[in-house]
Amino acid sequence: MNKRNNAFIVLIGLRLSIVRRAADMLVLHFGEIRPHPSGEGTIGSHALHVQCPWRLDGPNGTVTGCDDLWDYAGPGESPPNWSYEDGLSLQDQRLRALFERDERTRSWVNVSNRFAVTAAEQSPRGDIRLELSGGYAMLIFPASCRREAWRFFAPGSDDEHLIFPDTTTDVAVTRRKVPRLSEDWECRLRVIDGPKTGSAMQAPPPLILTANGMRYRCGRCGVILAIAEAGALKDFVIHCRQCDHYNEVGL
Repeated sequence: MNKRNNAFIVLIGLRLSIVRRAADMLVLHFGEIRPHPSGEGTIGSHALHVQCPWRLDGPNGTVTGCDDLWDYAGPGESPPNWSYEDGLSLQDQRLRALFERDERTRSWVNVSNRFAVTAAEQSPRGDIRLELSGGYAMLIFPASCRREAWRFFAPGSDDEHLIFPDTTTDVAVTRRKVPRLSEDWECRLRVIDGPKTGSAMQAPPPLILTANGMRYRCGRCGVILAIAEAGALKDFVIHCRQCDHYNEVGL
């Protein structure tokens, strides 16, 4: 692939340093781990939000993938009404074998020199392959012509976000400028009865997806539930642990 059409070559030499989730969205950070400017959570120099099928391969086969989030991994039989938010999914189990768990930020972190990006490929159809040291690879493959599959950006910078797909053309990878938000820009969320499908994210502690993002507050009690770029959590539902109400993210 022509390097000029591959935005991911900037990751070569950086390690995969943070793995976390926002509901079932995979959030990857690369490069040195640093505190979020708000004082809550951590970020890397580059972030990749994944809302499509993905797979982490190792030297001996697949380590885990997106569907493992829905499989209970024990101990014992799956409890009634078990949810991946309760922990103990197969995905959690497999990630815990590779990374250290930081419960404060609800992340798996890598502070070693392992999992450095050694090669990066990006296809015209949005497929991504990131080769990692030690024989590992992260593979991402969009499965929709409309729904946002992934978003790649540098947290806290004025650089454009790379988003796939561009719904106006259905196929091309395009760059969209996302307005830089002032640190005091906040959004009061709309309280709803509960999620229509699937489960809801849980906060506080707040979900930290990027630096200098919008602060999303509970529509009932006002506590900060998330800090994210505008649009990154659109249509997600967040359950407020403080007042036990559900909030829908509209933008």
